[in-house]
Amino acid sequence: MNKIEQIKHKIEKEGKELKQVPEWFFDKHLLGVEKFARKLLEQLPEANEEIVLLGVWLHDLQRIRGIEGDHAEIGAIEAEKVLKEYGYDATTIKSIKDMILTHQCNSDLMPKTIEGKILASADAMSHYINDFYINVALLGQQNTEEYKKWVLEKLDRDYNRKIHFDFAKEMIKEKHDAIEKFITID
Repeated sequence: MNKIEQIKHKIEKEGKELKQVPEWFFDKHLLGVEKFARKLLEQLPEANEEIVLLGVWLHDLQRIRGIEGDHAEIGAIEAEKVLKEYGYDATTIKSIKDMILTHQCNSDLMPKTIEGKILASADAMSHYINDFYINVALLGQQNTEEYKKWVLEKLDRDYNRKIHFDFAKEMIKEKHDAIEKFITID
């Protein structure tokens, strides 16, 4: 088993043991991010596949470990610990940390590398499959109006800020439009 597969299994195990994320998180979200990252890598062969896949498996460590605080900053710190544990060099660690720090595409923090853009795009694209929005709704942490507002803001940010490639937007446009239409039905 290569290092990426070992890390993938470590993340899956932590998710199940720590129970800080819903049961569906690994199968629905992280495997969805991997699925789209691989599709994007097929179209963007100049990207470093190992860097992208490490980002896929490490970008949500803050949530998986249930650590309070900034999702991206803490995620980057936790990813560094894992990468050091598996013997990755400083350059690789910096690349992964930069990807995690920018994967949310908030404010001025936007990915600068193709690998970072792939991670941000794949992360956003994963929200359009596997009943992501239904699973979030079932968590019951918001009333209906708050949930609708959240979904519309997330759809806009995911589609217009996080997905960095026009061909990737085309891949999920139909789903994007359907979810948006459903949420706005009165």
